[in-house]
Amino acid sequence: MKKTTITLLALAAAAAAPAAMAQSTVTVFGRVDVGLQHIDNGAKTSRVDSGTYTASRLGFRGTEDLGGGLTALFFLESGISADTGNAAGGTRFFNRGSYVGLSSKDWGTVTLGRQYTPIFWPFLFADDAGPLRLHGYSAVQSIQRSNFLRVNSAALQKPVANGTIGSAASGVYAVGISSAFENNLVIYKTPSFGGLTVTGAVGAGEGYGDAGKVYGANAEYKSGPLYLGAGYTQKRGLVAATGREQKVTETMVGGMYSVTPELNLWANVHPWKYEASTASGGSIDGHDYMVGVSFKLPTGQLWANYAAKRIDDCNACDSSGFGIGYHHLLSKRTELYASLGRVANDDNAANSLNGVNPLRAGQSVRGIGVGIAHQF
Repeated sequence: MKKTTITLLALAAAAAAPAAMAQSTVTVFGRVDVGLQHIDNGAKTSRVDSGTYTASRLGFRGTEDLGGGLTALFFLESGISADTGNAAGGTRFFNRGSYVGLSSKDWGTVTLGRQYTPIFWPFLFADDAGPLRLHGYSAVQSIQRSNFLRVNSAALQKPVANGTIGSAASGVYAVGISSAFENNLVIYKTPSFGGLTVTGAVGAGEGYGDAGKVYGANAEYKSGPLYLGAGYTQKRGLVAATGREQKVTETMVGGMYSVTPELNLWANVHPWKYEASTASGGSIDGHDYMVGVSFKLPTGQLWANYAAKRIDDCNACDSSGFGIGYHHLLSKRTELYASLGRVANDDNAANSLNGVNPLRAGQSVRGIGVGIAHQF
C-alpha cells in the first residue's frame, strides 16, 4: 500500500509539473575559445590562450511568463580560462554579468545588478570582426577599449593623481575602460519604436558616496541593412589620499551598413575627457575612431579594421593599429579562425594587443593568432 501511494503521488507530480513549469525556462549557454598566439611586444613569445577571439564563458539565463505581457528574467555569466580550466574572474564568480529584472512588451525592461554600461552596445553592433563580434585582434579592442589611456606618466602635460579610475605603475599611467561591466547598475530599456530603442543606466556609488557612481545612456536604431548607435557614459572615481574625485566622460557614435548581404561597412568615433582630480585641476582630452569592412563567403567571413587614438594633453602619446581576420564556419556553432594584428605606439604610448602590453612605451606590438571557438 505504501509503495502504491508513493507511486501515485509521483505520477501526479509528474503530470502536474509540465503545467506548472510551462511558463518558465532556464537555459545553460556559453562559449569555449582556445587559440595559439605568437606575440612580439619587444620579446617574442608563443602561447596557448583562452579567449584569443572571444572570451570563454559559462552562463545561465531564464525567463518566467507572469501573464499580462509581463516577464521575469535573470542572467548569470562566469568567465572561464579554457586553456587552464580556471575561473577568469578572480574572486568574482559571475564576473561577466549577474542581474535580475522585469520586462514588458509595452513598457520596456528594467534590470538590476552587474551589467554592461549602455555605451557598450554601439561598440558591439558597429563591429563585424567575426560572427561573434569584437574579436580580440579587432582594432576596436586593441586601440579603443583595451586601454582607455595608457602612457608614460612623465609625458602628461597636466598633473594627475592615483585613484580608483586612473593610476600609475612602473612609470605608466593607465585609465581603465568604462564601456564594460559595472556593479550595482539599474538599467531601463524602452520597447522598440519603429526600430529605435533608448536605454538609461545609473550605478550606485556604494562605499564612495557620489564618487563611484556611473551614469550611462544610449540610443540605437536597427532597420533592414542599417544599424546606428550613440552612447554616453560618466564614471566617477576617488583619490583616496585626498578624497578628490576622478571622472571619465565619454560619448560614442557608431554604425554599420550592409551594402550587399555579403559586404558590411562599419565605423565609429569616440571623444572623451578624463578629469584627473588634483589640487590644480588637471584634465586629459582625447578621442579615437575606427573604420572597418567585412565580407561573408559561403563557408566563412573575412574582416579588417583600423583605429587610431589621439590624446591632446600628452606629448607623443598617440596610438594606431589594425586587425585582419578570417573565420571558417564548420557549423552554426563552431568556427576556425586566423587573425593578424598590430598596434603602433608613439614614443610615450603603451597600448596593448589582446591583453599583451609592450615591454616599454613606444614599442609596437604585433601578433598572429589561430584557434577554434564553439558556442552552445
